[in-house]
Amino acid sequence: MNKIFVTSFIALLQSQVYAQPNDLVTPISIINDGLNFQPADLSAEWSTNNDFPLSEELEEFIDSQIATLPNTLGFIVIHRGEIVSENYFNSNAENEININSVTKSFISTLVGQAVDMNLIEDPDSSLSVFFPENDIDYLSEISLHDLLSMTTGYLDGHPYFWINQSTENLLSMEHSSPGSFFYNNSACHINSHVIFNKTGMTPLEFGNNYLFPHLGIENPNWDAGYQNISDGSVGLYLNLRDMVKLGQLYLQDGLSGSEQIISSDWVQRATNVQTATDWGYYGYLWWLLDDLGTSYSAQGLGGQVIAVYPEYDLVIGAQSEIDWANYDTNSHSELLNYRIHDIALMFENLELNNDNDVQSPSSFKLYSNYPNPFNPVTTLRYDLPEDGLVNITIYDMLGNVVNNLVNTNQSSGYKSVKWDATNNQGQPVSAGVYLYTIEAGEFRQTKKMILLK
Repeated sequence: MNKIFVTSFIALLQSQVYAQPNDLVTPISIINDGLNFQPADLSAEWSTNNDFPLSEELEEFIDSQIATLPNTLGFIVIHRGEIVSENYFNSNAENEININSVTKSFISTLVGQAVDMNLIEDPDSSLSVFFPENDIDYLSEISLHDLLSMTTGYLDGHPYFWINQSTENLLSMEHSSPGSFFYNNSACHINSHVIFNKTGMTPLEFGNNYLFPHLGIENPNWDAGYQNISDGSVGLYLNLRDMVKLGQLYLQDGLSGSEQIISSDWVQRATNVQTATDWGYYGYLWWLLDDLGTSYSAQGLGGQVIAVYPEYDLVIGAQSEIDWANYDTNSHSELLNYRIHDIALMFENLELNNDNDVQSPSSFKLYSNYPNPFNPVTTLRYDLPEDGLVNITIYDMLGNVVNNLVNTNQSSGYKSVKWDATNNQGQPVSAGVYLYTIEAGEFRQTKKMILLK
């Protein structure tokens, strides 16, 4: 996978900047103190909320920022289990398409279900447990955890034809040593062979029994190869409404209605930090916004996206087409993920406005700036539960102070301040990534923002 493609969601949206790799040994729970709505029955058709308070603002944004992207086929926004916006472009008419690497997050879910059912051993088990008939020494050094987190050390030995390779060929690929993240379709496809070897079913067969019916999906098309084993990396075909049900399932902590489809434990494992990458963090075949569980996403080449924001009860989905002759897939994906982030910030502001109905905040909080990216003005919002001295400082990526934006005593309440991309001398600063930090009493928090010019 190209770095630019992944960076558009991971590096851009990252809000915590000081986490170190050695902090990753203990997964951190998703920021979600419980659902604020009744879990949707995902086997049924989606419900639509026609009275959503942000409808007009949301549709205006989609018309101007999403519809104008030439390759977007469909875009959907789901809040608290109901569709609040749904749009299709370029005569898509809700067609099923190859969701590309979003397929990986479905494979993670199927593995998780098999683990829940005790059909597959715990992910910390070595691969020799899953493939005892293959006499390959390296299998004792790597685990299912490594497969799910892309840390096997395998090189991508079959970059275009992995689904046609035998189990032996995949397990015999050249390798370094386990532990470091390497995005690898050939190695990821081994997850499908694990499912096949341990359950006696292909991923499609297993999904048709245990996952797809609970998502209202009937026997989807799924590319397959050797021994008819479904592609573990790409190749699942779904329409947009069906694709985003996976994100809603995870948002609902594995529930569809009152039925537990996948365990809460697996949801936590899959969407918490399992490894650090050059582009951000990675769970079990899910990309993570940061190391706090603030958001996670499934990303497919060319602009196939499921983005989940548990704090806002929000799922955003997109599907896009790829014109291989004339299309810059990285540019489209990058722009699309910028726009998804902007929409999520609308919902952050919605939560903020809802909080304003009470007298004062219950805790300190620094919100993501809006808009982000911006040019040249952005707004920083923050909550103060008590009176005190407040410092808000802008830094460049080298740690140099750019602007002491706030340095004064403030009363408790819901606060905001604008930054016009100037330094302490009132001079415009250059485009790039900047950090902003709030200090209030013992509270300190830092986030990122991007200035475009």
